[in-house]
Amino acid sequence: MNRASDLLMAVSIGAGLNKNKIIEQAVEAMEELLKLAIMGEPLWQHNGNGGMETLNGFQYLREFGSFDATMEQIMRMVEVGEPQCFLSSDCNCNFDQDVPSSFSKLNFEPLNIETSRETAFVEMNPMNIVQLLMDTKQWATTFYSIVSRTTLLGVILENVDGSYNGVLQVMSAEFHQRTPLIPARQCYFAMYCKKHTNGTWGVVDVSLENLFPYPRVQFRRRPSGCVIQEVGNRGSKVTWIEHVEVDNRSLHPLFRPIVSSGFAFSAKRWIATINRHCQWLTTSTARIAPTTDGGKNFNLFLLSIYITCVNLMNTC
Repeated sequence: MNRASDLLMAVSIGAGLNKNKIIEQAVEAMEELLKLAIMGEPLWQHNGNGGMETLNGFQYLREFGSFDATMEQIMRMVEVGEPQCFLSSDCNCNFDQDVPSSFSKLNFEPLNIETSRETAFVEMNPMNIVQLLMDTKQWATTFYSIVSRTTLLGVILENVDGSYNGVLQVMSAEFHQRTPLIPARQCYFAMYCKKHTNGTWGVVDVSLENLFPYPRVQFRRRPSGCVIQEVGNRGSKVTWIEHVEVDNRSLHPLFRPIVSSGFAFSAKRWIATINRHCQWLTTSTARIAPTTDGGKNFNLFLLSIYITCVNLMNTC
């Protein structure tokens, strides 16, 4: 976490200007997250990897990018497989003069884009899920298999009604897999929580590297997070979205297919972790009381532990 102190200083110095930039970026990220949560095809498409949903890159640029008619024509050429001299290493075109300005704004760093979306029922009410995500200690404890380190660098917007509605905080975190052959991913980002008019909650993360430049960026989070809707009295419908850019050049070749596909750090993994946490809570709060039914309650308790262990092995 070498840049944590630098970022904290950057937020503090010229606080008004920097905070306004962070707030603006967080609000835009929340709007994008909500659109990504409700939109279907052709923006989202199913692949053969367990039915996981991934973003169509061209459709994403059309919906959220900024480009002119020339860029649209170039994208159509790419879709139909026509040659594109501007992407060829031996082309004779002048990149600075011939490529449209909107295209030159795109990121040409060696970063792979990983995307995924997962929707599932979670046996926890929206308020508890929001608290789980916005409380740094709970977040790190619950997602220990994904988050190895985390630091709360500062709170930009405080809550106004006793909940996490409107809270905006700046964090640093390190995301990992349980193998040294997959490099950990370090990120500095804003986490923003908002309750919307229909009772839906949104929690979004977005990297701050574009506001606080760094010579070498190996990982950044585009608008990612979850949208939470209450279902009944005890449950929630959670739509989780992961959208990141990462430099995989140091990744061991053995793990490149599973990582490049987005599966290793997918939205499905985050959802599975929340459900596993809910099962753990259910099991840990169970009470073993004396019974006259030959130990039936005790057997049910042991069965619940067994089911939790099986789910743990299936989702790790």
